[in-house]
Amino acid sequence: MRKIFLACPYSHADANVVNQRFEACNQVAAAIIESGNAVFSQVTMSHPINLAFQHTEKSEVGKRWAPVDALFMDAMEELIIIDLPGWDKSVGIQREIAFFKQRGQRVSLWSESQNEFVNS
Repeated sequence: MRKIFLACPYSHADANVVNQRFEACNQVAAAIIESGNAVFSQVTMSHPINLAFQHTEKSEVGKRWAPVDALFMDAMEELIIIDLPGWDKSVGIQREIAFFKQRGQRVSLWSESQNEFVNS
């Protein structure tokens, strides 16, 4: 069983784009789980919580999540990035890539690896 940390661009000025990214994460996470692998989908977990934040400014959300993400990244064995527009400009994704590469662990894009996840 692969242990995957799923990354996806999240922040955007348009709330509809943020919600579309959340939905894309859920779909990819479901495909990974249905293939018999384990996944931690950061955006799937954080989006509903972000909506409930009362004392965190939008500009501070990434900083709020960084130490939480580090705990989950430490438990996972590889990183898969959902390569939606903007993924390569995301500060959070760049931090996640650096973490996994530093440990010599696999980093891949969903568009290049999705065929590895067939329904079991």
